[in-house]
Amino acid sequence: MSIARLGVWAALAAGPVALAVACAVPRSSAPEQPLAATAADLRTSDPAGVATLFCELWLRSDTDAADASTARALRVFAPNVDLPDLSGRTAAQELQRAVAVRSARLAGETWSVVVAAQFTVPDRGAKSAPAAVVRYFAVPVTASSSAAGVGEFTVTAVPAEVAGPTTAKAQPPAMADVLPSNGAVAATLGEFFRAYLLGVGEVDRYLSPGTSLTAARGGGYTSVTVDRVAADTDRAGGLVPADGSTARVEARVTATDAAGGRWPMAYSLALTSRSGRWEVTALRAGADSQKPTATSSTTPAEKGEPR
Repeated sequence: MSIARLGVWAALAAGPVALAVACAVPRSSAPEQPLAATAADLRTSDPAGVATLFCELWLRSDTDAADASTARALRVFAPNVDLPDLSGRTAAQELQRAVAVRSARLAGETWSVVVAAQFTVPDRGAKSAPAAVVRYFAVPVTASSSAAGVGEFTVTAVPAEVAGPTTAKAQPPAMADVLPSNGAVAATLGEFFRAYLLGVGEVDRYLSPGTSLTAARGGGYTSVTVDRVAADTDRAGGLVPADGSTARVEARVTATDAAGGRWPMAYSLALTSRSGRWEVTALRAGADSQKPTATSSTTPAEKGEPR
């Protein structure tokens, strides 16, 4: 009979209080397994979404309508900031949408979020379509994940209009070897993208064993062409090499929808040879802009991942 069980029988003889104490003794000395996820793990202090919502509400507010529903919603995150003063006039620019483009943690729980806001400038003469304008606003936010729910956020000051991002210098192409349009790789990718984007046939037949990839749906494309394929190795340009050979390729394709619209897209793929043909081992939307490094990686959410 175990020591714990003897303790319980002894407690029964001693009375209810002793029984409660005995039952509180751990039955095993094995350490408890930690929970897979706690409530705090599900929260995030990144305030990009809150800053976007606040900025959009602020840009739609007017100090002459401080009691309007828009202003009241804004006060949830920013109880003390001033509102724009439009004096009841129609705004010179009409806000269409706002989206966060950069979040930077400054110190502790203080963040700066840059929000891009797209406006249209109405043509008062109605002679041409409204012009589009994009402006950028830096929103200061204090954020914490220590609160219940999704966290706690406070916008500490009115937004500051700032200059927009500039164009970064492009890196040299990672794929230097352009493959022939009638080669084995281009033929395989043509069939693969017809299955992946159009739903013609099953995607699985073009995948390496153990690779899982769900076809794209909803584009309404009626045709797709492979415009250009480049590889990181010259062995992808000739006959299919021995089984197990690998290559990374960049494919630029054009998909055409039912209305005749043409959609240029770029994909980065990993290929593996098997039984005299190339098969897709991994897929990532968006072509690589620079050569991969030893520490670079692609998350399973971005590609067809071998399982």
